[in-house]
Amino acid sequence: MPTTTDYTRLDWSDLVPDRPFTNPDHNAEDLAHLRYMVEKLRHLLHQSSPIPVQPRPYVLYLEEAGGRRHRLALARPEELLTCAELVVVGFCGHKWPEADRAPLDAVDAELLTEFMQHPHLLSYSSLEVGGGNWRNLVLFSQAQGIGHWAISARHADAVRDLAPRYYQNIRLHNGVLPGGLMSGQELLLTRTKYFDYQDQPFWWAVRELQA
Repeated sequence: MPTTTDYTRLDWSDLVPDRPFTNPDHNAEDLAHLRYMVEKLRHLLHQSSPIPVQPRPYVLYLEEAGGRRHRLALARPEELLTCAELVVVGFCGHKWPEADRAPLDAVDAELLTEFMQHPHLLSYSSLEVGGGNWRNLVLFSQAQGIGHWAISARHADAVRDLAPRYYQNIRLHNGVLPGGLMSGQELLLTRTKYFDYQDQPFWWAVRELQA
C-alpha cells in the first residue's frame, strides 16, 4: 500500500470519531468474511477430484447467495495442502458510490497472469459482499512473499493510481493461519492498516492487534 511514513499509530481500543471505518468492531465482520473464504478453500481441496496440474493459476468461480461472486485463484494448491503455517493478507475496501470498477477489473486480470512469478504466493480469493464492495484473501507460504508481491509494477500502479479513485477507505489486515490450511485451525489477525482516501494526501494508520 502507499509508502508515506506520515501515519497514525492506534492502540487496541482507540476510536477515531471522524473515521468510523477504523472502529475495531469492524474487524469481527472482516474476520468472518476471511474465515469464510478459508473454509471454502478447505472444502475445495478436500474434494476427491484433484486440482488439474495446469493451468496455473487455476481459477474457479463460485456463486454465493444473492448472485454474489466468489473467485478462487490457486497458484500452488499442492503447497496449500502441506504448508505448516500460512501468512495471510486480507483486503477490505469500501468503494466510492459512483466508482467505475472496469479499470480495477482490467488490472486484476493482468495481475493473474503474473501470479507464478511470485514464489511464495499460494492463493488469492475474492468475495463480493454487496454494494460493489469486495473482500480479498491472499495466502503466502512465507512472509517474504508479501514484499515480493508489493514490488510488482502492476500491483504498485494499482495501489498508487487506482485505489484512491475506486475506494473511499481500506482496511488491510495481516495475519496467520496456524497449522496450515488443512489443520482446521482459525485464521488470526495480527495487524490492521487503515487508508482513508477522502483526504489528500491520504490519511493512514496502523493498529497492532492482541492475540
